[in-house]
Amino acid sequence: MLQDKKSNGYNKPPLFWGLSKAGVIALTVGATIMGFTNPPRDEYVNYASNKLATEIRESVCKESKVPDFLSDFTGDLVKSCEKLIKSQRTTIKELMDNATRRQNLILFSFYTTEFQGNRYQTIGAVGNFLTFPPQKIDKS
Repeated sequence: MLQDKKSNGYNKPPLFWGLSKAGVIALTVGATIMGFTNPPRDEYVNYASNKLATEIRESVCKESKVPDFLSDFTGDLVKSCEKLIKSQRTTIKELMDNATRRQNLILFSFYTTEFQGNRYQTIGAVGNFLTFPPQKIDKS
């Protein structure tokens, strides 16, 4: 004989039902936070131009080993180089802006910048950026 569920002592929903509700709520909250903190293109352009300026400064504007009597001269060159980079911030930003494509995927953005034969790929999410190692662009 078949009995009704209430009469056989079964009155709680299955455990996975409560866990799945909590999971759906957590995913919804997480997705909402990611959507609101997805960094815009302006922030990426600032980030990329800062990285480029730092890279130029570290590779070009550095003191070399020279005799002592030339050390003042090289120090002045390094300072001039750094001033030049600071004065060209707007140009560097425009360069990065023109060389960048953005794919806005709502929860995060995917940026691709092609510059001097390299392709830089960056993910922007939760207000931060993660840049992968550059790839050489194949020109064939």
